[in-house]
Amino acid sequence: MFKVPVFAFFSVLALNCPVFSQSFGLDYSRPADIRALKVSEPSRPVTVTPPGVTISGYATEEEFTFEREAEAAMGARINSLKSAGLTTLGGRVVEKGGGYGFVIDYLATVKGGTAQPPAVLIETYSNGSTYWLERDAAETMKTCAANFKSAGLPVLGSSLYEAGGDKAFSVDYLVKNMLRPAQEYAVKFENYTGGKFTFESEAEKAGPSYLALLKAAGVPAIRATTSRRGDGNYAVTVEYVVKTGQTEPRPQYSTARYDSRETFTFDREALKASRTSLPAFARAGLPPLSAVLRTEGRDYFFSVDFLVENIYRQGGVIPSAAIETYLAPETFTFDTEAKKAMDEKTAAFNAAGLGVVGSAVTGSLGAFTYAVDYAVKAGQSDGHGHQPH
Repeated sequence: MFKVPVFAFFSVLALNCPVFSQSFGLDYSRPADIRALKVSEPSRPVTVTPPGVTISGYATEEEFTFEREAEAAMGARINSLKSAGLTTLGGRVVEKGGGYGFVIDYLATVKGGTAQPPAVLIETYSNGSTYWLERDAAETMKTCAANFKSAGLPVLGSSLYEAGGDKAFSVDYLVKNMLRPAQEYAVKFENYTGGKFTFESEAEKAGPSYLALLKAAGVPAIRATTSRRGDGNYAVTVEYVVKTGQTEPRPQYSTARYDSRETFTFDREALKASRTSLPAFARAGLPPLSAVLRTEGRDYFFSVDFLVENIYRQGGVIPSAAIETYLAPETFTFDTEAKKAMDEKTAAFNAAGLGVVGSAVTGSLGAFTYAVDYAVKAGQSDGHGHQPH
């Protein structure tokens, strides 16, 4: 009785459980039955491409008869480039035409914190006015150049030129290029041409003085050569080097123009008033450059060009100063009353640090009024909410 139930029990297990119906082994295991193991990959550094180094070649159009002359000139030029703040990588003498020249390898960028080469621009100013008498043009040019120097901007040269049978003038000056902060800047070679000489030998003789002029202004001048002007005379061309950024030039200063409100019957009256107005601009913190006469119908007026420092901000530039206008809210029966009130208002504005650069009485009998033009610095407010002139 005992053996029969036991046999039946094991028979049921053998028939209904596949696990026990066959022996377990790798021969009976399928790949799908084995779970994949998660294995940690060894960490590897991410590949980073370092910033590229640009090597440029400085080549000169100079031609030397003998190879040793080219080698000596190349050595002197390498020293000049090093003094200008450039990193040189040696040079080589090359055959050129019937003689020899040289090429110098250098790094085309400099670090952002380096002082040399400087970030500067050479700009040319002209007031757009013409003068019948050459002495008037020369006098205005001399005063204008002195005004640039007084404002702290080095002057490289000034010259008179023909303009429709009259005389005009221009002034070349240096101004800082306000580069955006960067880790490195590009190196750029530029040329400045100045002077007017009848003979080429005169231009050659003046070359060292032009080199000294740029060097005195803090600009690394590499060499000076002579060049032919469009009028057949000769000039001096100076090669110099600066650093520059990726954006458009951003000069530290720009020129602005103020149109006076006063009306004059004769040009000599307007000219006299224009010259006496320049000190008012200086007192107001607006460095004046020159005054220009203009006509409207039979009347004469004058304008004043002055310097404004540029304040660069994200997305634009803000002038450091502007000229605004105060319009008197009251009217007067007589012009003498209006002028008295205008003079009192002018004194009040000057005392408040709002330098007055111009004023005028307008209107007619029984309805005279006045206007006062004054300078406002960036961030300075007069509390009247007036708009720029």
